[in-house]
Amino acid sequence: MKARRDVALVTGAGAGICAEVARRLAARGVGVVLLDRDAEAVARVAGELGDRCLREPLVVDVTDTAAVEAAVTSLAPRHRPGILVNGVGGDTRARPVTELTEADLTSAVAHNLTSVFTMTRLCAPAMVAAGRGRIVNLASVAGRTYSLFSNAAYVAAKAGVIGFTKQCAYELAPHGITVNAVAHGVIGTERIRSAWADNPPEWTADRVGRIPAGRFGTVTEAAGMVCQLCGEDAGYTTGTVVDVNGGLHI
Repeated sequence: MKARRDVALVTGAGAGICAEVARRLAARGVGVVLLDRDAEAVARVAGELGDRCLREPLVVDVTDTAAVEAAVTSLAPRHRPGILVNGVGGDTRARPVTELTEADLTSAVAHNLTSVFTMTRLCAPAMVAAGRGRIVNLASVAGRTYSLFSNAAYVAAKAGVIGFTKQCAYELAPHGITVNAVAHGVIGTERIRSAWADNPPEWTADRVGRIPAGRFGTVTEAAGMVCQLCGEDAGYTTGTVVDVNGGLHI
């Protein structure tokens, strides 16, 4: 079964960066398959996309491997993605390692790394058969260095995404498949703004003040680089980690 170069599967598509990625790819004429665990949120995005949304969204929790396997297997041949955007993840809990447990690490890895592994291994074979594919993984500035905003479990998981991206890029390049990561800094999504709203204004001012650009990134800016790596003209770019962080990590 061969992947379709004009079909994209976007995980975490119910909100934030990946909802915007889905909108932008659809605007370029790409048919989109949406995946998110929030049925109501992903249905709203599907409604926005109209007939560019190829089928009913896949309502799946990516930490449930059996459910993910069933969802991807259920895709009709015409819906097999030649573009995969792995966008599920995140952790806004700024906690020291001394307060973390193994359960925190297990959760961080399941959401941020295992989900990427599972989606990639399930979608890559059809891309290999087609001789072409684009895989973009959402990493984080946290996986490049340390985090001012999250915790060690999250940092470890996102560092794993970067390592996984590089190995897959090496293995899949002979088949015409690119695999890249985008390492976002602080992006002003609704989820991030909501999480930070409980902190004192001086706490937020201190964190934002450490970003050379002096502000949050926008969702549009965050999605733009992801979509660039999904395009036909990104065929010679693979194994890269693209930083979108306002200079937080240079």
